[in-house]
Amino acid sequence: MKNTIKSSAWFLVALVTCPCHLFLLLPLFAGTALGSYFAEFQNVIFIMMGLLFVFALFKGWRKLDPGTINETKKETTKHDCCSIERFKS
Repeated sequence: MKNTIKSSAWFLVALVTCPCHLFLLLPLFAGTALGSYFAEFQNVIFIMMGLLFVFALFKGWRKLDPGTINETKKETTKHDCCSIERFKS
């Protein structure tokens, strides 16, 4: 349940930071300092929001399926040539 809420939050961040939504955000920030910064440096904002969008999608998918993290950790410890567990059995 906790991972579902966290993944939903990351997907909400991804929705807001999607670079294609910048045209919807500009009128909301019109007349503010943030709006003037967005208007002045649109290229930089597109790049930053694009990177944040990709990062938020990645984190949202990772939180949605935490089993993949545990499987990866199990495989690396299982195939470790220096693992003490391997020599005990």
